[in-house]
Amino acid sequence: MLTIPPASEPESVLLDWVRNWLDLLALGHLAEACARLDPPPDGGRRWTPEAITALVTETFGPGTRFRVDHPEGPVFTPVATARGRAHPHVGAFADGSGYWVNHDVPLNGEYSDLTAQLEFIRQGDALAVVLHDLHVM
Repeated sequence: MLTIPPASEPESVLLDWVRNWLDLLALGHLAEACARLDPPPDGGRRWTPEAITALVTETFGPGTRFRVDHPEGPVFTPVATARGRAHPHVGAFADGSGYWVNHDVPLNGEYSDLTAQLEFIRQGDALAVVLHDLHVM
């Protein structure tokens, strides 16, 4: 769960949370990153370190352009050291139930085509954090 302090801009707080989460992946702390996610309210996918690793490995498998450029395979990179520019998108749900964030995932030293789609869903005074998907946009 995440709480946005009253005097804060939601977009800034959400982007900070997402970037910290991406940095956990880069540090190899996938279990901790998954533990920071809340269960999806609709019974959707519950992310595990194995699920994240398998998805990224399959997405950038042998024969992909990414793998040609990076034969070592995909490696998460800290946000602060990634080359290129992230193109994050933040929005609020029209019904006021929360927010969504799409953020490029840094891999192998630069921002990649892989996008993390997260939802921040209101639950009382806090926001449940749900990783909706990881996919190439």
